[in-house]
Amino acid sequence: MTLRLKGALLAMFVVLLTVVTGCDNSKEVNQAIQAGEAYKTVEYTVSYHEDIFSEESILERNKLMKPYLTDEYYSKAELNRYTTLPFNIVQKQQLSLTPENLAFEPLNQPTENTYDLHYTLDFVLLDQDENEVKRVPSKGLLTMMKVNGKWLVQADEPDWKVSAELSQ
Repeated sequence: MTLRLKGALLAMFVVLLTVVTGCDNSKEVNQAIQAGEAYKTVEYTVSYHEDIFSEESILERNKLMKPYLTDEYYSKAELNRYTTLPFNIVQKQQLSLTPENLAFEPLNQPTENTYDLHYTLDFVLLDQDENEVKRVPSKGLLTMMKVNGKWLVQADEPDWKVSAELSQ
């Protein structure tokens, strides 16, 4: 084989490897986004009821959130009551909550096991007849981690200011 032919084959191999790696990264990104979207949908879909902070309600909420979180983040979220933060909004507003217009923007190339996603969404507050009463845009940052082949939330930095305003 000539040196020119070897060079051309090497270049084609590099391009092919780049394309294949890009496809794998794209697949990983899409899986991380889908997992993030599922988490945010569950996190911010809360129906208002009088005893929202009952022990039973909190235990059920934690059970609902656990499959979306790494063990480490779940322990932190449970301890610091992050899992029930949307309850504060629902209780204060005396309205149900649902997320709409979820959008994710990748912030970096995924490493082998982690990926950062910037997200935006609208908090939609609904009355008892499911009519929209209020809509508030929000944003945040999710750190996703791949654990046993599944993307889970390792960290979540929501827009604390928006959450606080809706909870006061």
